[in-house]
Amino acid sequence: MKKLALAVTLAVAGCSIGSRAPLALQPEMTQLAPSKTARLEAVSIERWWTVFDDPALERLIDESLAHNADLESAAARVREAQASLRVVRAAELPTLDAKASSTRLHERDTFSKHRVTFEAGYEADLWGKLSSSTAAARHALLATEWARASFEWSLTAAVAEAYFELAAVERQIAISAAVRESRLSTVMLRQREHAVGAGTELDLRRAEAELASTDTTLAALGRTKTALEHALNLLTGRSPAEIAHLGFTTSPLSEAQAFRTVLPQGTAADLLVRRPDVRQAEAELAAANASIDAARAATLPSLRLTGSIGSDARSVSDLFSGPAAIWSLGASLAQPLFDGGRLRARVGEEQARGEQSLSNYRKVVATAVADLREAYANLDLTEQAFIAERNRVVSLSRAHDLAQRGHGAGALGYLDLLDAERNLYNAQLQQVSAYRDQLIGQVSAFRALGGGYSPNRSSS
Repeated sequence: MKKLALAVTLAVAGCSIGSRAPLALQPEMTQLAPSKTARLEAVSIERWWTVFDDPALERLIDESLAHNADLESAAARVREAQASLRVVRAAELPTLDAKASSTRLHERDTFSKHRVTFEAGYEADLWGKLSSSTAAARHALLATEWARASFEWSLTAAVAEAYFELAAVERQIAISAAVRESRLSTVMLRQREHAVGAGTELDLRRAEAELASTDTTLAALGRTKTALEHALNLLTGRSPAEIAHLGFTTSPLSEAQAFRTVLPQGTAADLLVRRPDVRQAEAELAAANASIDAARAATLPSLRLTGSIGSDARSVSDLFSGPAAIWSLGASLAQPLFDGGRLRARVGEEQARGEQSLSNYRKVVATAVADLREAYANLDLTEQAFIAERNRVVSLSRAHDLAQRGHGAGALGYLDLLDAERNLYNAQLQQVSAYRDQLIGQVSAFRALGGGYSPNRSSS
């Protein structure tokens, strides 16, 4: 397989269909400016999730790589492609058949005829038809192996994203539960005040409404948690029994300070070419080119060599005796003359498939560049959003303290206190969401760079 050359201009070579010139993407698509806020470190791009230092996450990803049903199916497709390659490759080798026959004949008299032969055959690959077919199968196998790696690459990112979504929801549930306890205490206080005539029914109903609002939020968060656990169950390949009895353990999510994102050392272009979807598209394009060559060679003459050696006798006891020995050598040359246009149509069919592979290759490479640019930008934007939410929580916490003091001193009404509580609660939930977005942004960056799969993982 030809090596992609993806430098500053991202000139992609070796992807011609027939006489096409090498594909070159537009220079403006290749501005891979790194994130301004991420640190460059010598991190493992294959096991990028270790940068989070989260044993629970690492266990889940290892579990998914070992048991995910779709990944197992992808590995089986690799084994199927390996077998297909062996089938195609066998056509390049000579054949040898052993034949034995016994016939009862009547001409002038009745007699038996016994024959044992070894017959060999070989098709000379004059125009590369057989070798091109083998090359196409070899590249198809490589594409299948990269397809397995591509699924593994997507799987690790999907598990990490679902894990951080779940951790964030659990943190929001904990915040909401604490707020509910506070609001429940407020409702009980307002009930006592209203019972002795010290408070108004309006304040009581407002407190009850705030409590009910918290219950609604908790119910929505609970539904989200259930859906995320279901997704993780499928991603990790858990059995029905495990789904019924096992839950998920996540490390406590702390949004106290921003998560500092990191990027692996090395140029983005060098990392980008290792993406498995790019390598898969490259292999598919190479397979298409080889299939075109094989289809063209099939329109040219073919030469087959044959030979046999054996024994032919009327009596079984005379077999393999000197007079019974027989042998033959032969050669046949065949040139298709009229087949209704089948072979020419086959060439056109393969060329059309090649055009599809070329278009797909262009799209995959362009998508890889766009993914990386978006991921780099999001690293900075998610940190910016988190810092803003953190400052908002600090300001609203102070506002809440002032509202409590003002209400206790009679300077502020109960509605002012409710607004302060509500605003702080919503800001705390949004701060968790912003922190989650930072973590998922880190996942997206490593995914865009092609991390999260093992090229040498056994498919057996």
